[in-house]
Amino acid sequence: MMDRKGKYAVALAIITLITWQVYYSREMEKTRHAQEQAAASAGAPEPKSPVEVAAVPAPMPDVSPVVEPKRVETLRGENVDWQFTSLGGGVDRITLHNHQGEGGRPIVLNEFGGIPVGSLSEAFEDPVLEPFSVEMAADGKSIVFRRTDFRQLEIVKQFALQGSASMGAAKLANPYLLSFELRFTNRSNGPITVPNYAVRVGAAAPLHVKDLPIYTGFNRFNNESAKFTDVNWFAGGGFLGFGKKEQSEYRDKGSITWAGVTNQYYATIFSPVGEHVSEALARRIPIAQADWVATGRSEAPVPLPFAIDGAVRMAVITLEPGKEVIHKFSIFAGPREHALLRSLGGEQEQMLDFGMFSIVSRTLLKSMNLLNGLLGSYAAAIIVLTLIIKSALWPLQNKSTASMKRMQELQPRMNELKTKYSDDPQRMNQELIALYKKHGVNPMSGCLPMLVQIPIFFGFYNMLGKAVELRNSSFLWVKDLSQPDTVAFIAGYPLNVLPLIMAVTMLWQMQLSPKTGDPVQQRVFMFMPIIFIVFCYNFASALALYWAVQNVFSIVQLMITNRQQRAGAQATVVTPKRTK
Repeated sequence: MMDRKGKYAVALAIITLITWQVYYSREMEKTRHAQEQAAASAGAPEPKSPVEVAAVPAPMPDVSPVVEPKRVETLRGENVDWQFTSLGGGVDRITLHNHQGEGGRPIVLNEFGGIPVGSLSEAFEDPVLEPFSVEMAADGKSIVFRRTDFRQLEIVKQFALQGSASMGAAKLANPYLLSFELRFTNRSNGPITVPNYAVRVGAAAPLHVKDLPIYTGFNRFNNESAKFTDVNWFAGGGFLGFGKKEQSEYRDKGSITWAGVTNQYYATIFSPVGEHVSEALARRIPIAQADWVATGRSEAPVPLPFAIDGAVRMAVITLEPGKEVIHKFSIFAGPREHALLRSLGGEQEQMLDFGMFSIVSRTLLKSMNLLNGLLGSYAAAIIVLTLIIKSALWPLQNKSTASMKRMQELQPRMNELKTKYSDDPQRMNQELIALYKKHGVNPMSGCLPMLVQIPIFFGFYNMLGKAVELRNSSFLWVKDLSQPDTVAFIAGYPLNVLPLIMAVTMLWQMQLSPKTGDPVQQRVFMFMPIIFIVFCYNFASALALYWAVQNVFSIVQLMITNRQQRAGAQATVVTPKRTK
């Protein structure tokens, strides 16, 4: 039967996705747990300082000018502080004052790993942070780092706030951008080969103990397509525990136009200006419990999460005496807002990977932001957007309900045909088709609304899981729509209210819907609320809000439709046919 196959296909798709989600979470917990003891006992690996590698014989003494001890300076932009360090000559951390984390503290990027953004290292996995001299501009808008190595190769780095430098000015259109100019000059009497330095992109880590680790990872744009690698890629095991060994680092060679590290809601993106780089690199870093707590987070997760560390590698070049080469970059460090990323150019909005339903997700995101601008509440925007979608689907749902009602009325006759022709499936299908045609029933019409809602549901799922706009948006008892609405803990397990409301309203809706299919099929669909509650329980509460609202709307719609059908049936029976 077509109705059974359609519904089974929908159920199978959702069950498959849930099974993968459960398996993925289980494997993630196993791999993270395997790293917990090493991270807790040894802590995150610290980059080597020049003192630690001093025992390695150098071919020539370093003739760099004397530099002061480690120095920290800050460029204060619009709501963003860029803190620099002379050890490595780069951005030590970025503070976003207009975005709040746990306890009301500002969001801080590049918190873990100890490797400055823009620092150089020949070995990606074993960075050496060399000291640089520092020159701070009088207006506090730019900073310059200088160093000359033993070969008389001068390295100059200039960082400037937007509007403070000429390079890449067209891209510096928002407060989350920093320009970066890297200059190599040959001050010797002979040619110097500049190695293929790895320029560090920075590190990203989960902001909250409940953040999903699959959102922490490394993005890059290579040969006109964006790719994403999350922290779980580095663990061994592969699919169902086969086919993949643990990886220490990720390498992607090609024409890299930008690369970045990201968590669920914030990213640091490194973009060459007017050129490409030859390789993108990433590795994951275990976070020690003491380091996690030291950032001001409320609790240390068990097992400990991972951070992601990234870099881009430049090509090898040879400089003749007195010659120089200049590389220009822009650095974005801020929220993963679609419009903001799109304004950067270079398709950096692909940092937000919405999956196969990206068109639906982008449309829903734009609509939600538009409604929030009108209503002043993201919860209200989600509710109104849900009502608009359900209202648009009302005629389709009414047609489906009427068809399901006729199918329910034909169920006894259908059962008779199944029994009568149980030994002849082909004849049984012919008789069923004839029965449908006689009574004007389309078996697929009952499944059509559900099939239409699948891309909408997964569009909401992908969008709400990455919408930084929802962070710290409250609604009734919900403190943060981007987090589960936990109100209490029972025996250590969170009590989340909205997913429970969603499941109850789903059961109510199923009770009001016409019953079609055999008893086995009906019992299978009784498990749908359980599947959805598992799917949504620890996800952003905004998703459960959307699904609960659409369930309530569907209940009201079914009540109205059923009442109209009963009234029509009674009118047909009571009103006698007129004769002339």
